[in-house]
Amino acid sequence: MKKQHAILSFLFLVPAFLFGQVKFSKDFKVTTATPFEVVDGKSKEYFPDGNGNTISVKTDGELVTIQRLSVDGMKEISRKQYKDFPEYTDIQNVLRTGNKLYYIYTTYSKKDEIFSAFSREVDMSNGTFKSPVALFKTGGPIVRGSMTENIGIWGMQGGPHLNVLSSFDGSKVLINYRRKPLNKKDSENYDILGFYVFDSAMSKVWGEEVKMPHTEADMNNLAYSVTKDGVAHMLAYIKGSKEFEMINIDNGDLKTHRLDVDGDLVFQSFTLQEDPSGNLVCSGYYAQGLDVKVSWTGNAALSYNINGIKHFKVDKNGKTLDSFDYEFPVALINQYESERTKEKNEDRDQKGKAGIADLKMRDVIVNPDGSTVFVGEQYFLRTSGYGSNQSTSYNYADVIVSKVDKSGKLMWHKKLPKTQVGSAGKGGMGIKFIQAKDACYVLYLDNVKNASIGMDQVPVKHLDGKGGFLSAYKLDNTTGDVTKHTIFDITDVKGIEAFQFNTSRIFDVSSNIFMLEVYMKGKKDTMIKMEL
Repeated sequence: MKKQHAILSFLFLVPAFLFGQVKFSKDFKVTTATPFEVVDGKSKEYFPDGNGNTISVKTDGELVTIQRLSVDGMKEISRKQYKDFPEYTDIQNVLRTGNKLYYIYTTYSKKDEIFSAFSREVDMSNGTFKSPVALFKTGGPIVRGSMTENIGIWGMQGGPHLNVLSSFDGSKVLINYRRKPLNKKDSENYDILGFYVFDSAMSKVWGEEVKMPHTEADMNNLAYSVTKDGVAHMLAYIKGSKEFEMINIDNGDLKTHRLDVDGDLVFQSFTLQEDPSGNLVCSGYYAQGLDVKVSWTGNAALSYNINGIKHFKVDKNGKTLDSFDYEFPVALINQYESERTKEKNEDRDQKGKAGIADLKMRDVIVNPDGSTVFVGEQYFLRTSGYGSNQSTSYNYADVIVSKVDKSGKLMWHKKLPKTQVGSAGKGGMGIKFIQAKDACYVLYLDNVKNASIGMDQVPVKHLDGKGGFLSAYKLDNTTGDVTKHTIFDITDVKGIEAFQFNTSRIFDVSSNIFMLEVYMKGKKDTMIKMEL
């Protein structure tokens, strides 16, 4: 009996011994804040105020809480709650533009099915709301955007009704939406889209609802943007002719420009943004086709087999200035894959079809020097079982980071291995990409067993909600050289056990300080500061 007790004691001590040997990164100095009373909210957004404090805006239905926290003192310095929002209020965005912070929301009239949009400025000097300002009313019912991965905020019925974004220099804001189609036949319906442009003080420059030039069946709306001159831009893909089209909308006037860019591929989504020279940069992943994946229970799902990056630049009149395809080499595709998968990829590569499955574009950063960074992550759902026994797993896997210089020359592709699986939506999975002065960082929650493995080894699967180490891949901005860092154990951060970890709650305060809010026991929240 004593021998059995000794063996059991040893087995329990082994993990503690192994993890006790983990060397946490010296690149990050970790500090925790004085705990403060928890604030519940499905939506939580965080912003630096530029004066050594952070602002958090938390929405729980029609209750909004604004908090201020001192970065140096690491304690809450003010809190204001607002219950004066009308019934059927729905948050759309919390937008930082220039040195202003705006809370964008809608109200809904059930009688006439009209949405009204409002902005409410957050006074960052004292953490209070200013009075609401009416922005516009829709001409009729509008539809929600595409379903987001964060089902905790929007549920399974789609995303926010309004798409809110700002120009490259922060001087203009575009809010656009899609009217509910009057004709249910895609081949006959011409979408009506609303475009409203505001300056950095949220004063309206112009706004109109515009009928699209092609039917819904023949047109994919890929991306939207607004330039500093107040013109709204829309990138569309015309299915019949397999061409890209740039649609410019200025004060309600619509002009179309067919682009001299090869569109004879399969595209999932694009980003569209103005660069420092005033041109429009368009970026997205391309595929040679779609694959059908069938689970062992017979459930089938379509999968984009991503072959590379499509990246082109056009001027505001639709003239193509540059166009590049950055194909993923099979050596990159095969990294961290099984021998069987490698063999399949080698065969597919002979046909030009080797790719990375389920890769989603997460971020495209156009730097002041004209270079561009592309960040992608594998994300997919897998359904198993039948009827009431059916279950869905949410999968977040490898990360691909690529960089091109201002001339369009590829500097590097990097594949960063990880495997995260959960059953309750995004949860604590996914990544946070942060661009620092000399390097960029991909932050994510990892299985504790991966802290000591090398960069050439396949990581162990991380299960959402089962603890983990906050980890980071550090990539040199020039060479792309990668190092892996373990920052802290979320079950013991300076003696605090962190709950409700979410990568979307990581934010950068400056070029060398990141922060993260977590929940701890006793109905308390706290901030964790990570200083480079």
